[in-house]
Parts: sequence; structure tokens; C-alpha cells
Amino acid sequence: MKTILVSLAAVLLLCGCAGTYFTFDKAREVKAGMTEDELQKIMGRPYMVSSVGSREIWVYTFATGFGSARSVSYVLTDGKVIETPKIPASFDAHTSSGITTAAP
Repeated sequence: MKTILVSLAAVLLLCGCAGTYFTFDKAREVKAGMTEDELQKIMGRPYMVSSVGSREIWVYTFATGFGSARSVSYVLTDGKVIETPKIPASFDAHTSSGITTAAP
């Protein structure tokens, strides 16, 4: 019975999350000039990619079932990062609130 309850709790926790898990500390590691591959090695697969003219906007979003969310986006042209978000120092690996995105 205890095993079933632990398994059920684990499933409920996993189902309550959406997007690609990341930390703001990891997001700060991405620098202009990096390739798509380098970006994906640091951040994983983007939640969404939008095209605006010759630019691609890679959006990373992570939300939990407990009401917290975080989001960052990177602008790429010709397979390279050209814009990174400005993430306040107060947004660290333990902070899961607030939304920070790059300017269009």
C-alpha cells in the first residue's frame, strides 16, 4: 500500500509540470554568438519557437502545478544567438516566480 501511495504522489508531481525545466543560473550561461546546439546543450529543447522575419525566438517556459512559473527567450539569426534576456540577480536557481524575456 505504501508503494502505491508513493508512486501516486510521484505521478501527481510530474503531471503538475509543463514546459522545459531550467534554472535562471543555467539561462545566464547562454551568450550571444552561441550556436543552436550550444543553446540546446545548456537549456534543453525549447518550449516554443516563433519566427519573425529572419529571426527565430526560442522560448523556454517552466510551470508547476503549484502556481509558479518562469520563462526566458533567446533571439537567433542564422543559427546563432543574437539576443539574450536580462535576468535580475535576485532570480536564482531557487526562484521560480517572475517572467523575464528578451526585447523583440
